[in-house]
Amino acid sequence: MSKCPKFDVDECSRFFGPICNANLLVTHAQVDIAAGRFEDALEAAQKAVSLDPNNREANMVMRKAQGVSAARSKGNELFKASRFSEACAAYGEGLERDPYNSVLLCNSAACRLKLGQLEKAVEDCTLALNLRPSYAKARLRRADCNAKLEKWEASIQDYEILLKETQDDEQVNRALLEAQEKLKKKRGG
Repeated sequence: MSKCPKFDVDECSRFFGPICNANLLVTHAQVDIAAGRFEDALEAAQKAVSLDPNNREANMVMRKAQGVSAARSKGNELFKASRFSEACAAYGEGLERDPYNSVLLCNSAACRLKLGQLEKAVEDCTLALNLRPSYAKARLRRADCNAKLEKWEASIQDYEILLKETQDDEQVNRALLEAQEKLKKKRGG
């Protein structure tokens, strides 16, 4: 769900002019892509192109939005069908178009987790978190992967950050306590 204000395209075009409004829509589309709102990004980019068909940036952003949206949709379908290698490849196609997309990185990490590629899943989650530090799904996935790798300190650190953001999450609280117990046993206490 988009948290940015909704502006009527016709109203903005009357106020800013079609070319300036097209540039605003391009910016809106880029923000939506970064936030993982691919369908909203595609809609904004298409409106921008319709307002200013000769705008190269609008056309480029529209192609990017189409590519990442299609890659995520394809990856999601394959993931639901438990075809994790193929889903990972589909998300990879999207990352070729947008290598700094935290949503595609986190989805790729989910596939790698299912495939038992825990180190690579941690890498994908870390990249996603470098791009979007408040991305709770990527942090939880990384914490879970680190727990499976028995990297208790790293896992505990992520669970503690998650608990600060969502104090009432029983699942995170249980996972944190379990990781703390495992670390205590590992240290011989």
